[in-house]
Amino acid sequence: MEAVLVILALIIISFMVWRLIQARQYNRFVDWLNADIKPQLLDAIEQELIESRCDLTPNGDCHIQATRIFYGAYPIRIFEAALAREIIPVQWLNNRKHKRFAAHLLAAQGQYRVKTGS
Repeated sequence: MEAVLVILALIIISFMVWRLIQARQYNRFVDWLNADIKPQLLDAIEQELIESRCDLTPNGDCHIQATRIFYGAYPIRIFEAALAREIIPVQWLNNRKHKRFAAHLLAAQGQYRVKTGS
């Protein structure tokens, strides 16, 4: 009986260690989005806004700053905007690990996604 409990405890501890490793990998993914992708994305968005200036959409400094704050606020917005602007290539998602991270990010931060009108 004691051997069964020890084996069960080892299985549970092994599972918890495996989940901890997965969580650390996901956290590294989110850190990568914030540290590496976010500056590239915000620069690209700023360039888009500057290039699309006209009388109807003057895209002044306040608008650019507000847009930078909006897109930089949550990793899910960074991720989706980077995919849309091909800062993160679509082929990158073909890796199973990356799909898992992206799916978890979409599930965990789905309420912060950019809403498209319809």
